[in-house]
Amino acid sequence: RNRKGRGSIGRSVQCDGCGCRPAKDKAIKRFQVRNMVDSSSMSDIRNASAYEQYAVPKMYLKMQYCVGCAVHRRVVRGRAAEARKIRAPPQRRSFGR
Repeated sequence: RNRKGRGSIGRSVQCDGCGCRPAKDKAIKRFQVRNMVDSSSMSDIRNASAYEQYAVPKMYLKMQYCVGCAVHRRVVRGRAAEARKIRAPPQRRSFGR
């Protein structure tokens, strides 16, 4: 949690999964990057476009989940007691690089 000795935080955020209100520092936050158009329409737009290299805009959504929804959607996993002490973030996957 991100309280830094403050005791409790007055702010709460709404879970995008179930609508409950976890504390802002307890919520699991992830950015979700999606294309504005689905993949089936992407080729139609590319063919109809007058530009050679047209970059379709993306949506950047900040998803905030309570612990129960994050475990259910496999955003985070339950870890063993020794593994819980490791605070370093896991290795990031590189796609095609």
